[in-house]
Amino acid sequence: MPASKKNPAPSEVVFTGGSDGVVIHLPNGPVEFLHGVPVAVSPEDAQSLADHPDFHPAAPATTTPKPEEG
Repeated sequence: MPASKKNPAPSEVVFTGGSDGVVIHLPNGPVEFLHGVPVAVSPEDAQSLADHPDFHPAAPATTTPKPEEG
């Protein structure tokens, strides 16, 4: 039996260009990017955008510690 192929986790990409947003037709279909809003895309689509100056990997999510109740 062949080993099952795992689908890699999606990547998040942010559009930082001069417009309010764009729709890009990527290998897996069209995706709407609003300025500054992280969008989950497949690793293949993220690779397609890697060399474009208006798209960047999204910053990892940070958690804000909750103040202690007391």
